[in-house]
Amino acid sequence: MDLPNAVTKILDMDLEDRNKIYRELIRLNDNDLSYDWFQEVYESDLSERKQKKQDFTPNSLGVLCSLLTSQTGSIHEPTAGNGSMIIADWWQRCTKLLPWEHFPSQNIVSCWELSDRSIPILLLNLSIRGIMGYVYHGDVLTKEVKQKYILLNRKDDTLSFSEIIKADTNAKIVQEL
Repeated sequence: MDLPNAVTKILDMDLEDRNKIYRELIRLNDNDLSYDWFQEVYESDLSERKQKKQDFTPNSLGVLCSLLTSQTGSIHEPTAGNGSMIIADWWQRCTKLLPWEHFPSQNIVSCWELSDRSIPILLLNLSIRGIMGYVYHGDVLTKEVKQKYILLNRKDDTLSFSEIIKADTNAKIVQEL
C-alpha cells in the first residue's frame, strides 16, 4: 500500500541519488526494461478496480498494438495507468534500432492519468526508460489538470534517464501531439 509514496520519495530526490536507485532497480529486474515491473503488485494490491473501474492492459496486448501501428513519432495515451502500453510501444521501437539510432525526442509521449496512486509509478516507469513527453495528472474527459509533468531527456539518448519537471498547471492545456 505504501508503494506510491515510496516511489514519490525516490522521484523527489536529487538526480544523482535518484539515478543510483534507478540503476539498482534495473539491476534487480535483470536489466529487463521491456515491461512494467510494478503491474502485478498494482493489480493485486493497489488498484481501485471496484471504485474507479480501473483495469490493466496485459503486456502482450501492448506489444500487439505497437506492432499493428508500427509508426514513429508522437504517441498519445489518454488513460496511461502505470504506463504498460507506453512501455510496450517504447520497447518495440527501441528493439528495431540500435540504441544510438533511437532518439527520445523523435518519439514524444503525451499521456493522462487520473489516479493519484498510479502517477508516481507512471513517472518512474517513463523516466527510467528515458522517455520524453508530457504527463497530465488529471481527467482527460474534462481536461481538468491537477499537475502537468514534463519528461526531459537532456542527452536525447535512449540509455539516459529523463528528468521530471513539474509544470505550471495554470497554463492553458494544449495537446502536444
